[in-house]
Amino acid sequence: MKKIFYTLIAALVLNTGLAIAADYEIDVVPSKAVASQVYKMLDVPNIPDDIRGHKAEVRLAVDRGNYLRILTIETESPALSEFIKKNVDFQRLAKGTFEQGVVYKVPIEVKE
Repeated sequence: MKKIFYTLIAALVLNTGLAIAADYEIDVVPSKAVASQVYKMLDVPNIPDDIRGHKAEVRLAVDRGNYLRILTIETESPALSEFIKKNVDFQRLAKGTFEQGVVYKVPIEVKE
């Protein structure tokens, strides 16, 4: 009986270790509703000239109060990165059904 008990405990410990070490992939969802609201947030009258012609890919999530939280910004332009952070991060989304804990991917391109 003791051998079965110790074998069961050893198996549970090894399986737990394997489950923790597994590399989980985060689902990235391209959402038109979130993207359109982000584009409206970035539609300001005075766009700086140093970000024109640059591209970025923004990954963001929605927290409990329907506020946008920027996770990553992939761009070669630090000025564009700061512009996006200033105008999008901690902004509240309009009414809609947005899932918390889902990562949304929004491509951004500033026209010249």
